[in-house]
Amino acid sequence: MNTYLDDRGRAYYDIFDGLPGQINYSVAYPGIVKAWHRHKHQTDYFFVAMGNARVALHDSEKGTTETHFIGEHNPQVIKISPGIWHGYTCLGPEPCGLIYYVSRKYNPEDPDEERASWDSFGYNWFPANK
Repeated sequence: MNTYLDDRGRAYYDIFDGLPGQINYSVAYPGIVKAWHRHKHQTDYFFVAMGNARVALHDSEKGTTETHFIGEHNPQVIKISPGIWHGYTCLGPEPCGLIYYVSRKYNPEDPDEERASWDSFGYNWFPANK
């Protein structure tokens, strides 16, 4: 098994021979926003296994943004298609743990990732703190 840990605290696991993608794990702490990024080719599947999270998906072509609340109190998988900006923040006082499958293995020499600032698109990550 190959495991990689990057400078943002994301772990990459390459354990499934024959699968085109990989499984990743990331932890978010209260008050921290991990957003925005998108992929040209890759599909992501988000599942919050520990705690709860607000997941936002922004389609810049349509000008729409969706918010999903997932985690221990609402377990589900969110599919994020290529081209959709996405990110998340933890809900509540405890960290949340995100397990996500990506349809393509990470290539550090040619990453399929575009980034934007967490405060882009006019999205309010903390509406209770107006």
